[in-house]
Amino acid sequence: MRDIGKNIKELRCARGLTKEELGERLHVTRQTVSNYENGCTRPDIDMLLDIAAALDTDANALLYGTPQMEDRRREYRRLAVSFGLFLFLFVCYKLLRPEILEIQAAYFEMLPGLLLNCTLKPMYMLALGWTAVQSLAMILKAKPLNRPWVKYARRGLLGLIGAVALFLLPVCIQMVTVSISAIYGIGPGAFMGQGGYVNTAVYMAIDVAAYYYVYAALGAVLWILDFPAGRKNTEAGKDGAENGGTSA
Repeated sequence: MRDIGKNIKELRCARGLTKEELGERLHVTRQTVSNYENGCTRPDIDMLLDIAAALDTDANALLYGTPQMEDRRREYRRLAVSFGLFLFLFVCYKLLRPEILEIQAAYFEMLPGLLLNCTLKPMYMLALGWTAVQSLAMILKAKPLNRPWVKYARRGLLGLIGAVALFLLPVCIQMVTVSISAIYGIGPGAFMGQGGYVNTAVYMAIDVAAYYYVYAALGAVLWILDFPAGRKNTEAGKDGAENGGTSA
């Protein structure tokens, strides 16, 4: 209910009315409408009903907003979170990179740079792709795919990304220990358990670092496959089905 003013403004703009035009319909001044929308004053129940009639809606839409308005606000919140995540990862990468380059030059150790480029870089590119497509979709008023197969494709893609991350995790931990050993002289000086897995994981880490831009495309695909709203939509669908079954 605290968003009554915001709801009035959004509904007025959606109807293509100016403050003056709405004021004329309500027989009040433009300033009165402005005060309602800015939250300086709150309309009483009679005026609320008059505003609802003037905007061709009901009082609930003014009190709580329409589902479309709530969806739009949710999209803005999600975009803000995704942009904040991207910005955080990007800034961390940019701040760490000069330090890593200095370490590499001083100790002739390339692993810190590889570790940075196969972890933070793909992560911020993933967030960048997801945020960019989400922003474009909001401008074009597009929605993610809504097909029965989408949830399986989404789970498959998330599973693939998770599998790669889990496969690289042990060798990334070893990169950290080897780098610490080279810089501070403590811990193992080389990879422990040299073998097929380590060699494969190192080559995979090199590929991840070299083709980091692929993760921007993966982030875009994740949004198209309705991540992370898929679970919420599924639960809403289940609730609707249960309610429908109960009413039937």
